[in-house]
Amino acid sequence: MIRNSELWGGLFWLAIGAFVIWAGRDMGLGRLHQPGSGFAFYWIGILMCALALGVIGQALVSGGPPLASLWAGTRWPKVLAVIGLLLVYGVGFEAIGFIPCTLALLLALMWFVDPVDWRLAIVVAVVATFGVWAALTKWLKIQLPAGLLADILG
Repeated sequence: MIRNSELWGGLFWLAIGAFVIWAGRDMGLGRLHQPGSGFAFYWIGILMCALALGVIGQALVSGGPPLASLWAGTRWPKVLAVIGLLLVYGVGFEAIGFIPCTLALLLALMWFVDPVDWRLAIVVAVVATFGVWAALTKWLKIQLPAGLLADILG
């Protein structure tokens, strides 16, 4: 029972849900017709806890795979490469800009980490980058760092 991965996963999400409930109450719940800033967090935390309790109950009744099976076959060099690429992305994001950083990240992921045909990689990277950029900047009016392309995107 102590090595049941479902049980530990449920306990983890129960703790996260409890924190979200606490944070929501701390931000202020308000009233139903005038919700405070923590209203949604509070109810989302309750939903998270309810779902986590369901997972814990299922794990106690029928068991689950052992913890060691979660990591079997993990390709650690690829995991570390993705973490490194995301760190580089985060560091260069503001100075270099959203479009060049995102294009470079997606191409690196699709060429080196989990290789796909280079033509497909270019199409997916360009469409995904400019699709997300358009959705965030044009439709949602979210300002993204222009970086190197500041003069062009002006």
